[in-house]
Amino acid sequence: MARTLLVGAPGWTWREWLKENRVASLLCLDPSNADHGPPGRAYLWSAGKSPRWRFIGSSDPVRSPVALFQAAWTLSEGCDTVLLFPVRDSPIARQLATSIAQALALDRILVPLGSGLAPLGWPVGAEETSVPEELPAMVLEAQRRAQWLTVLESTEEHVVDLRSVATEGARLGSGRALELQGWKGWAEVSGSVLHLVGDQEPDEQQVSQFLDDAGARRLSVVSPASYVGLTCSFASQEGEDFGIGFIRSFLPERGMLEVACTAVAPAPVRILRLGAMRIDGGGRELAESKPWLL
Repeated sequence: MARTLLVGAPGWTWREWLKENRVASLLCLDPSNADHGPPGRAYLWSAGKSPRWRFIGSSDPVRSPVALFQAAWTLSEGCDTVLLFPVRDSPIARQLATSIAQALALDRILVPLGSGLAPLGWPVGAEETSVPEELPAMVLEAQRRAQWLTVLESTEEHVVDLRSVATEGARLGSGRALELQGWKGWAEVSGSVLHLVGDQEPDEQQVSQFLDDAGARRLSVVSPASYVGLTCSFASQEGEDFGIGFIRSFLPERGMLEVACTAVAPAPVRILRLGAMRIDGGGRELAESKPWLL
């Protein structure tokens, strides 16, 4: 099967090209894309079939390059066209783009005419093609919000115990949970970092005591409200995502997350993937969290 890579570039869109060429199977590696579901994902779309997808958790591919590369590898079988994210003028974005291209078996690579992306280290020579300008930002934002509203209308309520799942994409749940005398909330240590989630702000004496008790050198303190609205997905132990949603509340003293997710309750979640994107109750995207703050 011949396979074509469409390289995204800021300001251009491949939508018309996809329609004109009647693409039968599309692997979308642009996590900002909301043409076939909410953003923050990579997906394999085929006409008449339910899309397969992987949670990325951000609209920016550089925020989660490992997840995007894994999605390219696991979803690529059977696709004839790959849509790559808009490649910005940054070393990381360009290396990620060419690394994905080199990992896939490609026969043809197309880049927008005038984008300046043809000379990159593609595995086959890139062809420049004239494509239309991207839709106005307001239109794209409305499309993304509509997709999130569809998700919100399809969710069920879940309670996730952090002690019974593995987490990916955030500091939370990545370490060893522990109890600290004098701290009313969640505490865990990972390497040299002690991560605390609670409503109190420890004083200098408490900070010193907590670090000593945990055997840590640095402290991270976050309010449980910081997790509200954070996008997430449920995955099996094989890494297959089967539900997307967002955190409604965090009960740090119990180590419990209340999650609205499209998975059928009660869900056998083994991996909880946490994103950087935030969604409010009206489907609007809020500012993404800072890397590894939460």
